[in-house]
Amino acid sequence: MNDRRRAGDDAGAPTGGQETDDERRSRDAAERAFVQGLIARGEAAELDEHGKLPPGATHEIVEWREGDLPKLRRRRFS
Repeated sequence: MNDRRRAGDDAGAPTGGQETDDERRSRDAAERAFVQGLIARGEAAELDEHGKLPPGATHEIVEWREGDLPKLRRRRFS
């Protein structure tokens, strides 16, 4: 059996499967930046009156949530 491990195999792994506060804040910040970037680049949009996404959009804005990120759904791969 090979006991050699790659560097970072357990790096940052929380004990007991619990996410730490720092990890949660980091994930939340990354998620916020990702969603805001999609919207800023026009890659996330609401459906038009015909139920289609505009050209270049890959994500549908399903729901706007007050004080939170909008709920998105991946619709197109390009």
